[in-house]
Amino acid sequence: MLKGLGLSTTLGPASQGGEGILARFAASGPFEGTRTRLLHATGVAAAFIAATAVFAGVMRGFDVGLDLALGALVVLVPSFWVALSLTARRSAGSAVWMGLARYTAAAVGFALLFALRPSSSPGMVLLGSILALLIPPIVLARRQRPIK
Repeated sequence: MLKGLGLSTTLGPASQGGEGILARFAASGPFEGTRTRLLHATGVAAAFIAATAVFAGVMRGFDVGLDLALGALVVLVPSFWVALSLTARRSAGSAVWMGLARYTAAAVGFALLFALRPSSSPGMVLLGSILALLIPPIVLARRQRPIK
């Protein structure tokens, strides 16, 4: 499949199905550490936001917690996709195009969210998206800080 480009692959005929999709996101050697850090930061953000959404749902009502979680989801899903794509063996494109695709996907997500749930609280959706934008860089900065 890639022989014409001078590239070799270890993927066999089984990669024609669902395994081919997963192999596309397999990390290359130099990016394995970066991928691990990005996915860890995104996972910590998702766990923190899920706990915050549950707390908000208990305190203020189910819809408030759901709006917070959906606002975060609209930002975290494209971020997760970019983290997988930029560190893959076969990167989907340059960082500029991936960033553009990330923010376009988030904009489409917000449009769909408010089209499908017009009763959503804009404040809670915004809070969820702000948390999803701020927590991963904070986690990354704390992990890279030297231990004293």
